[in-house]
Amino acid sequence: MPCGDRRVLLSLLRFSFADHNCLTIQKKDIPFGGMNQNMDCSQHYKMLKDMEKDPKNLAKYQKMYKYAYLLSDGVFKIVFTEEKSHSLLISLLNAMLDLHGGDAIGEISLEMQEFPGIFNKKNCIVDIIGTTNAGEKVLVEIQQQKDKFFKDRVEYYVSRVIENQVHKSEKFELPHIYFLGLLDFELFPEEEHEYIHHVDEMCHGKKFFPKIQKVFVEIEKFFKLEKLGFTKDDESDAAQWLRAIRVVIKEEPAPEKIMQNETFRRLLESVKLINFAEELFNCEVKKMTDVMAERENAFAEGKEVGRAEGASAERTKANQEKRQMAKSLKEQNVDVSIIAKSTGFSEEEILSL
Repeated sequence: MPCGDRRVLLSLLRFSFADHNCLTIQKKDIPFGGMNQNMDCSQHYKMLKDMEKDPKNLAKYQKMYKYAYLLSDGVFKIVFTEEKSHSLLISLLNAMLDLHGGDAIGEISLEMQEFPGIFNKKNCIVDIIGTTNAGEKVLVEIQQQKDKFFKDRVEYYVSRVIENQVHKSEKFELPHIYFLGLLDFELFPEEEHEYIHHVDEMCHGKKFFPKIQKVFVEIEKFFKLEKLGFTKDDESDAAQWLRAIRVVIKEEPAPEKIMQNETFRRLLESVKLINFAEELFNCEVKKMTDVMAERENAFAEGKEVGRAEGASAERTKANQEKRQMAKSLKEQNVDVSIIAKSTGFSEEEILSL
């Protein structure tokens, strides 16, 4: 791999794993020993927890599973960015974005995927960002779990990329910008039989600004539709790619049509769990531990804030009750000095009620 590509790959991993000591990527040529189930998100998390106890536990999972969990940020970035030509990534993008002929991506150069925040604004860190041979920007984001603010984050990511396109003395001419979201959950449950969604800003039935395209692919929904037979006649490139991904995630036998495709054969080979060394997953363990620590600290801080707010609310409620009692006693012509002793209010406060 050329030096430039290696720097980009290491950058991708650094921002994904947040640990400068976990950047070495190695392949291990050990014969595959077999498997008995599929590596899904929960099993991937369990593997990371076991590796947190002892990194050598990876060997146990390499005997149990054939493939790594492809939708893990780290695994996805290694598989789709390590190639010199990025042919797997280009094929995936053209399929999911439905680009053909002259519109298809021919080449892509990957870039640093962090846009630092200005002043006190949040940083923007996408999973993969690149520029095509036509000068178009492409953002790829993997999302494993439903997030209340996922749509907000997508808009923020796209806006930060837009912000960096026009420099001083240049005219306001933006390149075509593609956002591809690969989702392991249903973002559009109301559209039961649609698994790819092109989201555009519309005005009077027409695209208001067609240079920005956001495409969301519901991977798990496709698997469900495929199982129910709704996609049996779908021969699109996107469907073929998702069938290949299903082979990996579900650890199912690869259909003949998938095995006949050289791109998919390379995908299946590159994502085999036996190919990944401990360093990659040690980085994910570090990231997972950091995230858990942040959540625990935030939870603890939230509890303290909650206690303080609760105590304040109790004091406010008690004060209101005392004021109501003082007012009631005053209306019954009870001596002000007696009310003051009973409630703790000054006589001036009582007379003002």
